[in-house]
Amino acid sequence: MVDEQVEEKEFLAETELMDLSSIRGKTFCVAVATGHCDSIKYLCGTLHGPYTFVEMVQEVGEMWVQHQHHAKAIIMDKDSKNELLLLNGNTIDYIEAHYTDIIMEETLASYDDKEFTCTAGIVQESEVEPKK
Repeated sequence: MVDEQVEEKEFLAETELMDLSSIRGKTFCVAVATGHCDSIKYLCGTLHGPYTFVEMVQEVGEMWVQHQHHAKAIIMDKDSKNELLLLNGNTIDYIEAHYTDIIMEETLASYDDKEFTCTAGIVQESEVEPKK
């Protein structure tokens, strides 16, 4: 059984096996995250993209390994009326911990036979409480 949301205090990215199928095929921008991991804040001068799923995974993973900065991965959308969508903190942590494996699996296309323990999460702008 797949847990839709694993509480942040219980989430240990290194031990999880996350189903990322809901975000494959999307286009992303990546920036250095600031503030809370599920906030919409990022360092604007670091925003780059567009990235495919695999390119985003590589950028997020290498940003963590090389610079020890958490990433903010934004799902791109041409409709300006839609809310901003970002990968949540657990998903970013998972990608940081497993990015080389994710890239290899995408290359080999061998991800269909796994039992996932959690799923990728997305935060909508309206769900984020402004910090005072």
